[in-house]
Amino acid sequence: MFAMGKCICGYRLSMAEGDYRQQLRAVVSASAAPHGYTLTLWTAGAITTHAEGGVPSAVDALLLLVGAVTGFGAVGALAFGGVNRVLDGQAAGVRVWGGLHLPSVGVSMVLVTVLTSVVHGHLAWPLVGGTATVAYLLVLAAQFRVAGHSGRTEEGLPGR
Repeated sequence: MFAMGKCICGYRLSMAEGDYRQQLRAVVSASAAPHGYTLTLWTAGAITTHAEGGVPSAVDALLLLVGAVTGFGAVGALAFGGVNRVLDGQAAGVRVWGGLHLPSVGVSMVLVTVLTSVVHGHLAWPLVGGTATVAYLLVLAAQFRVAGHSGRTEEGLPGR
């Protein structure tokens, strides 16, 4: 299959690996925050479902959505100075470990667990959605800040 630095398809291995690795980096970078937020809301919903003792109703699911959207809007307004501002900026220069989300999702789940031990019924759902979202975003921003780098990267290219 491999001979003289080439694969069966005829591409030089270093070229094929470099192109693929560059695309993989782009995909991982673009997926870091959405991946963590998905983990946050899914796990928050699971914790709340368990605490409430059964499958949520459609109303409960919509209340979770309302809480999550409200929390996102509140943090967005804080970050950008209002909800009518244009979303811009990206988390640039964050090391891979910054996207592992253990602190950001972990803090969110601790807060959701405490919340669901105190608040029950329909009120729990929007509070969980909002709390999980706000905690995730605030902690992730700090996590990305800590995971940022300056100087030179491992490839010798300038970093931030």
